[in-house]
Amino acid sequence: ALAGAVDPAQLAQGADRLRAGLSARFRNQEDVQLVLSPERVLTPVLLKELAQAAKAVPWIVLFFDTYERTGPFLDGWLHEVMTTTRHGALSAHVVVVTAGQQPFDTARWGGYADFVTDIALAPFTEEESRSLLAGKGVVAEPVVEEVLRLSGCLPVLVSTLAENRPADPGDVGDPSGTAVERFLKWEQDPVRRASALACALPRRLDADVVAAAVDGVCAAEDVPGIFAWLRSLPFVSDR
Repeated sequence: ALAGAVDPAQLAQGADRLRAGLSARFRNQEDVQLVLSPERVLTPVLLKELAQAAKAVPWIVLFFDTYERTGPFLDGWLHEVMTTTRHGALSAHVVVVTAGQQPFDTARWGGYADFVTDIALAPFTEEESRSLLAGKGVVAEPVVEEVLRLSGCLPVLVSTLAENRPADPGDVGDPSGTAVERFLKWEQDPVRRASALACALPRRLDADVVAAAVDGVCAAEDVPGIFAWLRSLPFVSDR
């Protein structure tokens, strides 16, 4: 939409002026390319460094967290790095792990299903929760029981409640505010945020419940869209 609103000739002239200005400021063309296309300059360096490091260890693991937010910027680059040799070869000793709320884009990655493993992160078992708490120094049984009760063994909440190393059950805070903030952290639409909060109280939702919950929050004609959005969230499951 932006490109269609700008005169192509003016856009080209502006790009030429930018290149000319950078060329005048920097000593060599590599510095200019580093500013204009940093991934083209730095990716080959990264791959060479990984290959060198791979000679000293059995495996190298690269973690990309919050991929639902970083994926729009990184996914094309990551796909190119892992499936082509345009920037050089990725060492066979490198394992890439992405963590996010949504699965991979099948349009981009569908042809590589044999090389991808999806692992759904379910709630911890009680044993796993206790192990995490013990690692954080939370071992008093009344405190552990309270954390298990409040967190429902959800990994992020178990970890959050253990951060301050509570020594007494009364010191264990209510995780609901933290959970809501984490889930809605990246949602900028105030209507969606308000709708999610309004629909958080019922344990089960359907179109009628959502319509009643968001009455006054959004227009009636927007309710089907809000319901569809709620159903798309990773922490909402169909029954």
